Amino acid sequence: MITQATVQHVSFAPQGKTLLTDISAVFQKNQLTTLVGPNGGGKSTLLKLILGIEKPTNGRILIRKNTRIGYMPQKISFDPNMPLTVQRFLKNTDCLEKVGAEYLSKSNMSTLSGGEMQRVLLAYALQNKPDLLLLDEPTQGLDVSGENQMYQLIFDYQKQSGCCIIMASHDLNFVLARSNQVLCLNGHLCCQGKPDKVKNYSLFDKVPYTHHHDHVHTLEGTVCSCLK
Repeated sequence: MITQATVQHVSFAPQGKTLLTDISAVFQKNQLTTLVGPNGGGKSTLLKLILGIEKPTNGRILIRKNTRIGYMPQKISFDPNMPLTVQRFLKNTDCLEKVGAEYLSKSNMSTLSGGEMQRVLLAYALQNKPDLLLLDEPTQGLDVSGENQMYQLIFDYQKQSGCCIIMASHDLNFVLARSNQVLCLNGHLCCQGKPDKVKNYSLFDKVPYTHHHDHVHTLEGTVCSCLK
């Protein structure tokens, strides 16, 4: 299995405010890793550290040489008075076809619906044919039908390209059904492991164990409270 990215004992404390502590993980080619955890737990921060937008206070992040990286942010705002079309926003409009949104090429970015915006942002992330695809809540604001369509677009690209995907998500059904690896973050790495260790969805109805800040749990035999 080819390693696309590695995070080694990474901590991040800008201006002395600790956001992440001692995070380690390996991300493989042709695998999907889902980041889960509460709001403010560090999911978006970890993605930005891997991207190089932020620099770790301690530890290091290794990216495989010549890796092409794509990034889909959680959201992006546009000035309604600025005449920015989808065609101008994207360097390569061919990627619109991959997400079924060719018809949006001449639309103004500020007038797109939630579902249309998510498709355009995914197209933006795919335009350089990434080997490493980072997705920050890609189904945010979508209804069930829109979520299913978005996930299918992501699955199709991974199947076609064999890329490594790291995605922040709150969708537990998706986490259990389609992820190869789950990382639960709450300022630290609460637990990590393969979701197939969670054999029965009914486990979510049971009382979760309590996290401690000095160790890491696996997903074998219990359910992390980040997943509730």
